[in-house]
Amino acid sequence: MERKEIAYFRVFHEVSRAILSVLDSKEVLRLIVKRIVPAMKIKAASLRLINEETKDLELVASRFLSKKYLRKGPLNADKSVPEVLEGKPVVIIDAQNDPRIQYPKEKAEEGIASILSVPVQIHHKVIGMLRLYTSSPRSFTEEEIEFVSALGEMAGLAIINARMYEKDKEKLTRLFERGGIEPVHHVKMKRYGAKAVSREAFDTKRSTKFFKILHEVSRDLLSDLNSGEVLDSMAEKISQIMHIKGCCVYLLNETTGRLDMVASRGLSDEYIQKGPLQADKSMPDVARGTTVLIKDAAADDNIQYRDEAKKEGIVSILAVPIVVNEYVIGEIRLYSAEQRDYDSEEIDFVLALAEIGGIAITNTKFYQRLQIDIRFWESTLSYLDRA
Repeated sequence: MERKEIAYFRVFHEVSRAILSVLDSKEVLRLIVKRIVPAMKIKAASLRLINEETKDLELVASRFLSKKYLRKGPLNADKSVPEVLEGKPVVIIDAQNDPRIQYPKEKAEEGIASILSVPVQIHHKVIGMLRLYTSSPRSFTEEEIEFVSALGEMAGLAIINARMYEKDKEKLTRLFERGGIEPVHHVKMKRYGAKAVSREAFDTKRSTKFFKILHEVSRDLLSDLNSGEVLDSMAEKISQIMHIKGCCVYLLNETTGRLDMVASRGLSDEYIQKGPLQADKSMPDVARGTTVLIKDAAADDNIQYRDEAKKEGIVSILAVPIVVNEYVIGEIRLYSAEQRDYDSEEIDFVLALAEIGGIAITNTKFYQRLQIDIRFWESTLSYLDRA
């Protein structure tokens, strides 16, 4: 059967955005299962988490599996493809006759031929499995397995992200209740639907490279609340994969109207310290949410510090907005040493990183405020207890 190109980057972008935006991990897990079926051209998918007491794999999300099949009986983690518990992806080409598979008769009735199982992990501990089901015998390429494994990893990170937030939110609520104060309303994070990217055909190899970079950045942002270090790494990755001179990440200072640099790669200290960038004077359309390409930075009136750019060897600049909840909070700028254009896929890639980075920055600030609130109320209530 002929397989169509898989746009890994598009699917992973949507899942990454959801994980960073939605604090309900079950909603993210359902999204992963929903999106992976058409992306991989498979019959169905499911995601199960291990019950630590019974060792059963309990269903949390499924797509296109019948109710009869889902009710066939308990799946035991030690009996159903146990190699996955060691953190390994496993392909079962003949699911109806492989001894590692439970319920072969039910699989035949459901029309399941092959199964790919990948682990869902938290801190290197397997807590569940993401499974893909096909209707005809099928093997999976290394790239396909890497893509599905990455989604399994992101499922684990989604659970960590949600648990961490819930733990601190409950702690703050208890402090409010202890002080006889009405708990604050739950914060409802904005949900991000599938924002369309370019409809042009993707270059499969490049799409895969972009997916891998997006995977690395998303994983780093979810694993490390210090978004500054991750943004430095992101700037470096952009510079390398786009073959440009340098890259900078700026955040908009709403008080001064300046663009404050928070990450950079490839540019000299002299250029970085040239002076403040004003959002309304330096490529002002970007601050309004528009992607802007300046092909000749030394001659364009929309560029501040044109002489400094020429001295630095900067010819072209691509600037994309960092948008969160429809507000521009900053920019990512790409600097090249020669005049160049960017195709729609390249721009989509940078926009995706800008969006993911923006959400992570916002989440970090939100989490920091939550920590400050907790410390404040702990100190206040401790003082009142002593009084």
